[in-house]
Amino acid sequence: MSVRRAVPGDIDELTRLGELYCAADHAQWVPERARRGFEGLLGDDTHGVVLVSEHHGAVVGYAVLTWGWSIECGGRESLLDEMFIELPGQGLGSELLEAVVAAAKEHGAARVFLETEAANAEARDFWLARGFEIEDSVWLQSRW
Repeated sequence: MSVRRAVPGDIDELTRLGELYCAADHAQWVPERARRGFEGLLGDDTHGVVLVSEHHGAVVGYAVLTWGWSIECGGRESLLDEMFIELPGQGLGSELLEAVVAAAKEHGAARVFLETEAANAEARDFWLARGFEIEDSVWLQSRW
């Protein structure tokens, strides 16, 4: 097991895993949009980083960490936008999460946010067991 920065040559595997992530999360899968999203993060660290988890030389998971800016935290913060492990229950998720937090700190982020679906108690249990806390904020969105 190892974790490394994703490179442009990982795009096909990231897209494949992204489709599995959407299926597991019951989210709409739009391949072109996902590919465009990944590509925007693979060239440099301007908007964030993508980490991949490898097992026996195969990419079996990924995490997408993006940057934001917050007055409340005095500067850069980060959002763990997506994290998916194809082989759960083998410690790969914990290892990937450690790398995510290290990357956030390395890039000067004061904190890491993430969201889970309201019905996904199993995911919340995973995050809570690893030091994340439920906060009172309610996120809203506007789409166009």
